[in-house]
Amino acid sequence: MTDRYRLTSTQRGKIGDLQVATVLMAQTDGLLTPFVPLSEDQGVDLIVLNKKTGVSLPIQVKTWFLVPQHPPSRVQFDLNKATYSEGQRGAVVCVALDASTLAISISWVIPLRRVAEVGTEQPKKYALAPSRLENSEDKYREFRCHTISELATAVTVQLEDV
Repeated sequence: MTDRYRLTSTQRGKIGDLQVATVLMAQTDGLLTPFVPLSEDQGVDLIVLNKKTGVSLPIQVKTWFLVPQHPPSRVQFDLNKATYSEGQRGAVVCVALDASTLAISISWVIPLRRVAEVGTEQPKKYALAPSRLENSEDKYREFRCHTISELATAVTVQLEDV
């Protein structure tokens, strides 16, 4: 396959959005319902509704495709400052996808109010660079989800904290 037909960053992002939406619906037996905004100018990829409580949560999904031949120990997700507000409620869901199966191999659910604390501030963005290693004691460990069930639970907890 030539470079001409490589997935764009937009396409990779949409794949991640769909994977996260699918996980949230399936792992909660439909309790969480994701919606896609008509406009993404505020950095919101999904709006997740808890059907039982009626509470919704804006989510920005960040996606990293893992190449099996060269899996990095640390991955980086960039959050643009133009679409981020420190007092904003919501979460960033960072997912590392296996490029061959599209399965979520590991993820992190980070409340937006904590991004400035754990991210590395740069002029136009916050860089979030968690370790993929299970035994890592990095500053992202409290947000790490090893399974899709943990991912759904972490998002559910964020909905309860609203």
